[in-house]
Amino acid sequence: VASNADKFAEFAQDGGENIFKAAIGARQLGVNMSTVAGAADALLDFESSINNQMEASMLTGKMINTDKARELALSGDLAGMQREIVSQVGSQAEFDRMNVIQRQAMAKAFGVSVQDLSKMVANQEKLNNMTDVQKEIIQLCSSFPIYGS
Repeated sequence: VASNADKFAEFAQDGGENIFKAAIGARQLGVNMSTVAGAADALLDFESSINNQMEASMLTGKMINTDKARELALSGDLAGMQREIVSQVGSQAEFDRMNVIQRQAMAKAFGVSVQDLSKMVANQEKLNNMTDVQKEIIQLCSSFPIYGS
């Protein structure tokens, strides 16, 4: 969070609680706040974002809709934006079936690199397979600077 002070200022709400939630979510998905901030910026570049969305839809044959992720970014809900991105991409199996060009288009539609999108999808799959207790433990550990950094 500290290394992205400018983005903190842009997106912070309610004393910055939303930024800390986004940082925890980013960590759980294997990315950092720079990645999250970059995705938000890319989604908020409306014209390019819509073009990238249509291109990804065309290349993947899948109806990609970045509107909700864009809306969440605009409202400062970066944690929700991350969840929406992963839900639009689909499962690890769906991502693995994509070819290189499809993966690039999907990543571009959400303003992240293919590597970061791959991490997000893989880590979301792990989170989905965890028990509620395991999720709570990760959530608690992410809240402590010594473990969450």
